Amino acid sequence: MTQPQLLSDPYAALTQPMPFMERLEHLFHVLREQLEGIDRFAIALFNPADDSVSSFMYESDDSGPLVGYSLSLSNIPSLQQLADQQAIRVVEDMRLFRGESQTSSHSEALLSVGLRSSFTMALRHDGQLLGFLFLNSRRVNYFTPAMLAHCNLWGHLVGQLLAQEQAGVRRIESLIRFATDMSGRRSVETDGHMRRMALFARMIARGLQSSHRLSDDYIEYLTLFAPMHDIGKVGIADAILHKPTRLTDDEFEQMQRHVSIGQDIVDTAIKEFSLRDMEHADMLRHIVLLHHEKLNGSGYMGCQGEEQIPLEARIVAVADILDALLNKRSYKEAWSVERSLQELQTMAEQHQLDSACVQIVLQQPDKVRDILQRFP
Repeated sequence: MTQPQLLSDPYAALTQPMPFMERLEHLFHVLREQLEGIDRFAIALFNPADDSVSSFMYESDDSGPLVGYSLSLSNIPSLQQLADQQAIRVVEDMRLFRGESQTSSHSEALLSVGLRSSFTMALRHDGQLLGFLFLNSRRVNYFTPAMLAHCNLWGHLVGQLLAQEQAGVRRIESLIRFATDMSGRRSVETDGHMRRMALFARMIARGLQSSHRLSDDYIEYLTLFAPMHDIGKVGIADAILHKPTRLTDDEFEQMQRHVSIGQDIVDTAIKEFSLRDMEHADMLRHIVLLHHEKLNGSGYMGCQGEEQIPLEARIVAVADILDALLNKRSYKEAWSVERSLQELQTMAEQHQLDSACVQIVLQQPDKVRDILQRFP
C-alpha cells in the first residue's frame, strides 16, 4: 500500500502577510512553474468614474510592452464585449490582427517581443467590473482546453485578490463617510472635486512616468488616494471651512490641523481594518499629511525640498491647487484655465510647487478643459 505523501503547497505563502503586488508576483511565478509557456501576465484596471481602462501591472521576462496607457473602455470594442458578455477571449495567433486599426497597435506591441497567443478575461466582483487580466505565450495555439480551465480558475483567484485589495481602500472611504455623518454634516468636498483631483493627479503622474520611472501601480494607487487628501477636514468647523473672508491667524492655525487629523484617521483605519499590508499605505499617509507643503518651506509644516516632500504629495499639491483655482470657492470666483495655469507657473517659479509637475499641466490645457467639462 502506498504511504501518504507530504507535498509542498505553492500557494501557502498567500496565507501569510504580504503586500498585494508581491502576492500577484508570487501567483504568476507559481503559474509559470505549473504551466510552462506562460510568458506574460498583465492587469488593467477599470475606473467607472471616467470609463477608463488603465495599465496596472505586468510580469514578463521582457521590458513590458503596453505600460503607461489609459484608454476609454468604449473605444476598445474587444474589451467592451468581454465586459458585457462576461466571456473569455482566446486568440490562437495574434498575427491575424495585423492590418486592423484599433486592435493592431496593441497587438503589434506584443508581437514585437515575440508573443503570439493570448488569453483575456474580465475581472469582476459582486457584479462590478474591476479590470481585465491578460496572459500571453510565445507559442501559437498555446491555450488548449486543459490550459483554459486552469487559467480561468487562476484568473478568478487574481480577481478575488484584486477585490480584496480594493475593499481595503473602500473601508477607509467608508470610515471617512461615517466620521462625516457622525459630525452632523455632509462631506466638505464635492464629488466633482474629488473626481477632478484624481484625474489631474493621474494626468501629472502619467506625464512624469518616464522621467521619474513611475510604475503603473504607483499611478493607479495615486489616483485612488488623491481624493482622500483632505479627509482631516471632518474635524474642522464649518465656519472656518466655508468662511468667505480671510481667516484670522487663530482660524488658520485650526485649519492647518486638518492634515494631522487626516493622518490620524488613516492610521486608525489601517489599524482597525487590519490594512497594514495594503499596497502603498505610506503613499496615502504622505498625501494626507504633506499635500500643503511647499518646496521653499512655506507650507503648513515647513517641510522643504524634494527630500522632505515625497513626489506623491507634490503631485497632489498641484492637482489640488489647480482645481481650487478653476472652481468657485467660498472665498473666490472660478478662474479661467489660462489664468489658473499662469498662477501655477508663478508658484513654480517661486519654488512653491514642483516645476516638473506644473510643466505637465501647462503642456495639456485641452485635457484640463476636458476634465473640467466632464465633471463640472
